[in-house]
Amino acid sequence: MTRSHRASARIQTATLVLLVVAACRGSVPEGTASGVRVDVSPRNAEVVIRGTVGYAAKVAGSSVTQVTWTVNEAGGGSIDPTGLYSAPGTPGVFHVVATSVADPSKSGAGTVNVIAPPALSVAPNPASVAVGGTQQFTVTPGVPVTWSVVQTPSPATPPPIAFPLKVAPTGRYLVDQNDQPTRIQADAGWLLASAATPAMVDQYLADRSARGFNAFYLMAMVHQGGYASYGAPNAPDNYNGDPPFATPGVFSTADGSAASVRYWANVESVIDKAAARGMAVMLFFTYLGYSGGNQGWWAEVLAQPSRQALFDWGAWLGTRFRNKTNIIWGTCGDYTPPPGSEGEARVIQMMEGIRSATPASTLFMTEMNSPNTVPTIDAPTIGNLLDMNSYYGYGATGRYTVYEDADRAYRASAKPAWVQEGGYEYENNTGQAPSNSQWLCRRTRLWSSLAGGTAGDGFGSRDVWSLRNWPGSLASPGARQSTYAFDLFASLPWWDLRPSGTGPGYAGKTLVTSGGGSWTPGTIQGLTDTVTSSVTSDGTWLLAYVPGTNNGSAPSTLTIDMTAMSRPARARWWNPATGVFTSIGTALPNTGTRSFMTPGSNGDGNDWLLVLDVSPGEACGTITATGLYSAPSAVPAGMTCKVKATLQSSPTVEAFSTVQLR
Repeated sequence: MTRSHRASARIQTATLVLLVVAACRGSVPEGTASGVRVDVSPRNAEVVIRGTVGYAAKVAGSSVTQVTWTVNEAGGGSIDPTGLYSAPGTPGVFHVVATSVADPSKSGAGTVNVIAPPALSVAPNPASVAVGGTQQFTVTPGVPVTWSVVQTPSPATPPPIAFPLKVAPTGRYLVDQNDQPTRIQADAGWLLASAATPAMVDQYLADRSARGFNAFYLMAMVHQGGYASYGAPNAPDNYNGDPPFATPGVFSTADGSAASVRYWANVESVIDKAAARGMAVMLFFTYLGYSGGNQGWWAEVLAQPSRQALFDWGAWLGTRFRNKTNIIWGTCGDYTPPPGSEGEARVIQMMEGIRSATPASTLFMTEMNSPNTVPTIDAPTIGNLLDMNSYYGYGATGRYTVYEDADRAYRASAKPAWVQEGGYEYENNTGQAPSNSQWLCRRTRLWSSLAGGTAGDGFGSRDVWSLRNWPGSLASPGARQSTYAFDLFASLPWWDLRPSGTGPGYAGKTLVTSGGGSWTPGTIQGLTDTVTSSVTSDGTWLLAYVPGTNNGSAPSTLTIDMTAMSRPARARWWNPATGVFTSIGTALPNTGTRSFMTPGSNGDGNDWLLVLDVSPGEACGTITATGLYSAPSAVPAGMTCKVKATLQSSPTVEAFSTVQLR
């Protein structure tokens, strides 16, 4: 090749190199320099399972310093866009990777060793401490912990209910014959009189009364076929094969045979056993059934020969059970008769028949159509004959936003308002129930109670009402958490709670000024982020429920109008999943507003209840960062006191010591 040819080749080669370089530069974001390098810190980290580690990335060689974060191994945990790594629930060695946005071929990595958490223990445990005294606590092993004092309402033993119950003078709640405020704490025991044996009834009543339930729903008779797969395959016959009617479906034959007499004697036995336990029976005397179908007796109600026959049936029931003072008579049952219909007139005739044979103090309630029927608003012909405004809790949109209907019921009339049919544990009756059914149940309870459902609440667990997995199903998480809620309300004047707002009977102001969601009271929007709140009329207690999210863990912040309190207040977070209080402040000024952030995960979601009261000081004492505990000046009434050590590297790891004040 000649010199000129070699020179031409060199020029062509140089041009090609420049084109290749230009092409490569064209694939990298503008402002990127060659030699991009990503360094991750820490390079090596150790964290307990489900703990967190904060990572940082330094990008050199480019003005574009953003990175994307990933975990290299499947099942190795997760990392958010800010570099916060969340460890999985199993130990292992994993790698956190930061990839340059400027040049995705360049990355840096850090190694994280996920280990099992140490088994913490606090000493001494228990600790006997004199009031006004001190006690040094230690933790084993000697790892960094955060010390705190927690206080839990001691299980309350309310005085026995003096039946019959009656409506309080305010109209907002029930009292017994001694005028003792009686909060409705009801359970679904629908099939007990039909499908349960006497031994099962005894087990149920012993368990539920011990957990603080004081009432349960009961079908007087279960319709054939409707609950064959739900624990009553032989209905309407009971466990012994006895039918409610000598002639099937003919109400006038309720005592027409020896077998039917035995049937009703068994119903009476359940009612008597409940009375002995101090429990009211919400007796659905002729359960109509969902949509008037074969789950209930709607077709038979229409098939009786006349309205008079329905009156006579009610009179027979009233006469048969007139001396059972613990009965609250339940009408309808999962169905609202069409307004102005023959069926509606017949239901009313049954009620009138019962009233004709029972004392004037007899109470009536109802359960009408799902998803959100409020009787006095949506079915006033029957609703105005009732003594209580019990409502469905599925919400108009099926998202279980029961607070909307608590508000509607409270606004509608000064009758005891309470959610009777809320979300059931282990059930998804609307297709929109969250996967965490325990959260659904406690959210129902607290949403309703603080939005106007002051009179109480109802609970139901699928395996209990359908008599499955007996008797183990009685000890479900939802049942345990019910007790926590009962103890909470027993520790304060629940009957005097007034919902946030400015209408008649309300708090007189908006209690949550920000962070409470965007729901407008008095409307139906189906929003699941709504914070409900109430305050007592004397400004000594304020409660605000933050619902959280399904299986969530993120904290949230709400702002309270502190002028709702009559004096400087103590502030605590109450954990609905465990029933434990955590103190967050004392002597907070009752002026202006104050923001509070929830603690995040509660071990079973991220819902929390803010409790403000004017009780002086820390009821259970205080503890320093080094574990030196100072006891209060007096033994707090109705409280169990504990010291808690929380592992700083994994806040889900905790250890407790019970403090016995003397």
